[in-house]
Amino acid sequence: MKSKVPFLNVEKGDFFLIKEVIITKDTTYSSLREQFPTHEIWEVGTGYYWIYFDKCPFEGKLFHVAVCFDRERLFSIEFSMNERQTSWEDWSEAYELKTEKYYKQWISSQIGEAHSFDWGSVGAHYDRKGGSTFMWVTYK
Repeated sequence: MKSKVPFLNVEKGDFFLIKEVIITKDTTYSSLREQFPTHEIWEVGTGYYWIYFDKCPFEGKLFHVAVCFDRERLFSIEFSMNERQTSWEDWSEAYELKTEKYYKQWISSQIGEAHSFDWGSVGAHYDRKGGSTFMWVTYK
């Protein structure tokens, strides 16, 4: 029987949701951009850069992943399950709060109850201002 591989190595902070790519705390903006020159990016104008990945398969689910850099340094990764998203016509705060609870349970099922580490932290958040819910990994 194949053993389950979590989306994150909690000892080192390595992130595995993007097929055939391991993002480590030492991954730089330039190196990831070089690997994926056609992926959508957002240069915020403040030194922060985002690279976006859609439909990343993991354990039968599809994820949207957004990798954020502070200049060259990996700052954070935000990700969500594509199938949990609804249209704005169907949007409700109650659904987003359920999604936040589901994401927190999913993270714990993957990596255990500890969500703070020497290299950074992991969690889920409902953004009331933006009206969306996502999981995140931040790096120190």
